[in-house]
Amino acid sequence: MKAPVKSPSTSPAKSPAKSPAKSPAKAAAKTAPPRPTAAAELARPRNSRTAVPASRATLLPTPARAPQRSLAERMRVLRMSARVFGVRLERPAKLVARVLVVLACTGGTIALARLVERHVCTSPAFATRTIDVEGSERLTRDEVLAASGLREGQNAFETGPDEAEERLRDHAWIAAAHVERRLPGTFVVHVRERRAVAVLALGALYLVAEDGAVFKRVGAEDPVDLPVITGVERARFTSDRAYRTSLLLEVVALLHDWRGAGLLNRAPIGEVHVEADGGLSLYVGDDALYARLGRAPFREKLGRFRRVLDRLAQDHQKAVYVYLDNVRHPDRVTVRLVGEDAPAQPAALALQRE
Repeated sequence: MKAPVKSPSTSPAKSPAKSPAKSPAKAAAKTAPPRPTAAAELARPRNSRTAVPASRATLLPTPARAPQRSLAERMRVLRMSARVFGVRLERPAKLVARVLVVLACTGGTIALARLVERHVCTSPAFATRTIDVEGSERLTRDEVLAASGLREGQNAFETGPDEAEERLRDHAWIAAAHVERRLPGTFVVHVRERRAVAVLALGALYLVAEDGAVFKRVGAEDPVDLPVITGVERARFTSDRAYRTSLLLEVVALLHDWRGAGLLNRAPIGEVHVEADGGLSLYVGDDALYARLGRAPFREKLGRFRRVLDRLAQDHQKAVYVYLDNVRHPDRVTVRLVGEDAPAQPAALALQRE
């Protein structure tokens, strides 16, 4: 039996399948642009940043509020804080107070000292009335006072003793000075002058003191009747301090021994000549007798020289030169008499027998 065939006209037409309906929120989500990230949001200018929605702002946690304190509790906490702060500041405050007291006392003392100083320096009660000068021989009293800076009538504190002593020591003829101030208006000035013992010929003429110091150039009023030291090598003398000191001290020692031998008035020294080997020679007396001494010591040599002078005076003779620098035979003396061509040996033999 055949199944009945349905004609296409009679079969009902199938309607197309309907898609499920979409919600408006989902549709809006698909059409809305993507939300920027936090880093992108911060990179954008402030005027174009996206505001936080109100719905998100309400979700942020709110900070917890501290419990309210009463006024009495606040005052108690404030008093405790002030007490702790006061304890911490107690030691610094005491230290500052002590410093302020010390500063106040120091300032008062300084002010009082200035007032006293002003009164003392201007009061006529402290005017200098008397100045005693002691020890000056070559220098006059006025020259000593001019060198010291002291004068009668000035205030006793205008020039102190130390300042006056320093000024006096700057004077060429003063070797040492001591100044004493006796209030209210008296000064005592004691000076020790240098004593010139020789004149050094070194291009110009210079005075040599008894301690071997070259202390000034010879002036118009300086003494010139002194032994003249010649034969000194200028370059070595000015550059070699040891040589300069030893040479001058040796000359001073010779002059001292000459005086000690009793020859100062008998045969005054006119010149002390420095030989090429460093030995010393003398030109003495009115006849400029040449005596070659060599190197120190000189005391025994000068004793022999004195005996030569005695023998010459006894024989009424005069000598041209006397040599006392024989190193191998120090007791021998060579004498050349005036009018002789050879050294006089009898004079040397006579001295040996004595």
